[in-house]
Parts: sequence; C-alpha cells; structure tokens
Amino acid sequence: MTLTLKRWASRPAKQWLMMGLVLALPLAACSKTDPAPVATKNTPGVISYAADAPELASLQLIKVAVEPLPISADLNARLAVDEDVTGRVGAPVSGRVTKVLVDLGEAVRVGQALAIVDAPDLAQARADLMKARSDADFKSRGAVRARQLFEGEAIARRDVEAANADAGAAAAELERARLRLANLGGGRGDALGLTSPVAGYVLDRQVEPGQQLTAGQGPLFTVTNPKRLWLLIDVPETAIARASMGQKVDFTVPAYPDRRFTATIEKIGLGVDPTTRRIQVRAQVTNDDLALKPEMFARTRLVTDDGRTAIKVPNAAVFEQGLQSYVFRVEGAGKFRRIPVDVASRGDSFSYVTAGIKPGERIVGEGALLLNAQLAGS
Repeated sequence: MTLTLKRWASRPAKQWLMMGLVLALPLAACSKTDPAPVATKNTPGVISYAADAPELASLQLIKVAVEPLPISADLNARLAVDEDVTGRVGAPVSGRVTKVLVDLGEAVRVGQALAIVDAPDLAQARADLMKARSDADFKSRGAVRARQLFEGEAIARRDVEAANADAGAAAAELERARLRLANLGGGRGDALGLTSPVAGYVLDRQVEPGQQLTAGQGPLFTVTNPKRLWLLIDVPETAIARASMGQKVDFTVPAYPDRRFTATIEKIGLGVDPTTRRIQVRAQVTNDDLALKPEMFARTRLVTDDGRTAIKVPNAAVFEQGLQSYVFRVEGAGKFRRIPVDVASRGDSFSYVTAGIKPGERIVGEGALLLNAQLAGS
C-alpha cells in the first residue's frame, strides 16, 4: 500500500493536469445546451429567423390584392332602407287589434293583410255609404221628374235647377262615402284589415293582439325589400367636388371588417348641414345575400372612375424611415426583405400602395415594426 501511494505521488505534475482535462471534457459536454434561435442578417435589408423562432408567432402574414384607388379619406356613413321600396302601415281609425297575421322576417305581397282590427268606425263608414247611395238614387230620380214636369210647363225652371243641384250634391256625397270606405280597407262588419302597400319582408312590427289603437297611430308595420338599401354618406364640404352622380364608392362595416362592399352614388344633397358642415350623399347598395342590415354604420371612400388601381395594405404593415415608406415582403420561410413603397393614399385602417410590391405577394402586417427594430439592431 505504501509503495502504491509513492508511485502516484511520484508522477509528474504534467500527467496530473492531462488526467484532469480528460475527466472534465465529458462533464462540459453534458452541461452544454442549444442556443435560442436568433435573427440573422445575411444581406442589407433582409432578416431571417430559424424555423422554431418564437418571434415568428407574433407576425401576421398577408397576401395583398389590387383595388380601385380611393380619392378621399374615410367618410362616415350608415345604411338605411330604400324608401322607394318601403311601406309603413299605420292605423287609419281607432280600434282594437284582434289578430296579427305576420311576424318579423316574413315575406308579404302587395295588399296582403298584416293584422285585423275591430274598428267601429268601419261599420259607420259602411252605413254612411249605404245612406249616401240611397239618397243619391232618390235625388237622381227627383231630378228626372223635375225635367219632365218642366217640359210640360208644370214647374218653373228654378225648380228644375234646384232638383239638379240636389242630385249633384247627393252624387258627390256618395263618392266621398265610397272613397272613405275604400281607404279603410273594406272588410266585413267591423273587421278592418291593415294591408301592405308594397311587396317585401316585414322589417319591423309594433303591434300585439289586444292592443288598442288610435286613429293615425303608427307605423305599426314596416315592409321593405332588404335586397335594396341606401348608403347615406356624410361628405365634408371640402370634398364634395370629388363626388359625382354614378360614381362608385367602397365601404366596410364593423360586422365584416375583411369584406369590401360597393355602392353607386345616385343623389347628392343640395344643402350643407350648418352644424357639421357636411353634405349628405346617397348611394344605392345591392344586398343580394342580405349580409347588410339597415342602420349599420359604415366607413366609405370615394374611388376613381378612370381605372386607376392600387394595392391595399393595412396601416400596421407600413412604416417610415425619414421620408420613405417601407413594408416587409416575405422572401421565404422565416425570411423577410424590407421594400420601399410609394403610398398614394392613407386611411384610418388601410393604405394604398402604387409601387414597390405586386398583387399576390405576401407581406408582414402586425409585427412589421418589430422586424424593423430587430433589423436595425442586428
């Protein structure tokens, strides 16, 4: 044992050092970890990430498309029913609702009954018609007899003229009673039918069975064609010169932020609102799929009618350095290139680019500023 210890102690210091290095290498290999993926800058204006880089999850990639070039800033607007195909039904007389025949969203025809009202005034109107008809018939025969007596020189001309006047007044009263009953919708007994003046769908209903109505109350029903809507645009007086009859407008609604709708200007207001200094412009909207609803708010823009187009990109994709605007174009998996672009118009949410990128290319939306900061620091 003593001899063995002496042999170990007699070894040179250099051998002890070599043995320590051999033992330390495996330990160092076991403690080594893979570095986190980092952005790399291979060429100017290009930044790349490893496939598993966490930064990629925060980037929004967008495929760009071409659209008509707007010539105005974003304008406030709202959708409304087309009054040319809309009818509102009220109560012509007092009465009590006995039956409601339609509900919201139901299709109706012209003249179709929407509700039945028990209206005593209807019975009175029918009685007035019968009385007026009888009186007119009686006085018409009296006028005939007066003419015959006048021809036989039995009465004076004055009596004939009086009989003719009475017959004319009775005929006028008959016509008034007839029109009065027709305006009330006719019906049987005291039952008055509230009918639709247009074909379409029931948009609003403000009546229930048993409800007591007063003459002139309404509207109880609103019937319209929802496939035709109006877009009412508030145009500042400084921009009204850019609006013209037949011009196309683009608009979006909060319910469908990624969908673009179009309308055509058909009326331009003749006066300026003294409070808002804006002029109302009315555009016609075709709503075949019924996605749009009356009273929705919208953001709209006037677009050129000369065929000029631009690429629509979100504002988050565009950033500035000095006087130049840029976007990041996707070059490949995890690879992005900073591209200078020409911005022709900028709105609240989108910008319109006329040079620098092409339709169908992919760019970075949300996260472009982060890329630019990392590119500047790499």
